[in-house]
Amino acid sequence: MPASAQAASYVLAALLPRLEALSPGLTDDLAAGLLADREAIRKSGRMTPELEEVFLSAQTILGRPGEQP
Repeated sequence: MPASAQAASYVLAALLPRLEALSPGLTDDLAAGLLADREAIRKSGRMTPELEEVFLSAQTILGRPGEQP
């Protein structure tokens, strides 16, 4: 993963708990939206291995690695 992507992951991982404290349920809403988007892309037949990797990385940042729709 490029350093810029690692830096973005770090910032998001640090920021999300603070946002969750200000707006309880925010992380759950983000995770639900991510799963819905992932499933919609799968159903449309537009999922690629690269895009799947993006979704898996996003799930990890949200603290939900391996979560399936």
